[in-house]
Amino acid sequence: MDQGDAAVVASAVGFMGGIAGAYVGGKWASRGARIGAETAAIATAKQVRDQAEVDRANWVRERRLEACRDLLSAYNEYAQDATTYEGLLDSEPTGGEVVVSLYPSMMVLNRNVFLIRILGPETLYRVAAQVRQAQEAHTENLHAYRRAFLDSDAPGMADSRARQADSKERIRVAYDAFVTEANEAVAVPASLSGSAVQLK
Repeated sequence: MDQGDAAVVASAVGFMGGIAGAYVGGKWASRGARIGAETAAIATAKQVRDQAEVDRANWVRERRLEACRDLLSAYNEYAQDATTYEGLLDSEPTGGEVVVSLYPSMMVLNRNVFLIRILGPETLYRVAAQVRQAQEAHTENLHAYRRAFLDSDAPGMADSRARQADSKERIRVAYDAFVTEANEAVAVPASLSGSAVQLK
């Protein structure tokens, strides 16, 4: 083989090697680009998912805050109505009709306890339910006092008065526990922290 043929063969081999190298390099570059695109797509999807969780958690927090605020408002309305009802019982010597109804504020409080049960957390629902139970006991004792009064049942009046004082203390303790737990449950908005959504 003379030098001319050797040069042709060498250039042909170099050319083929260049094509093969370009093919292999292009294939790896294409694979790298695909992996990069997949990684970026996964990261974007995760970011969107995490942001959706934060948005949902903040929405739940806002609804929880509204339910707690409405429950506290209903409690205050009930306390005013119960105080008025109790005052009328004490000042009504003839046992006439008591014109204050405790049921509207009870219904509002019950509705908000139910909402808190749905929205959570469980600890908040438990203390809200205790407020409702104490309220129901207090109402029943007020009505028992009225029935005893209308029946001229002095022992029944004394008994219902004693139970009413106990239920009034229970409702105060339950209310304080609810306020503490509500503050904890709605105080911190959700935010992205690493990969976890934080909502107290």
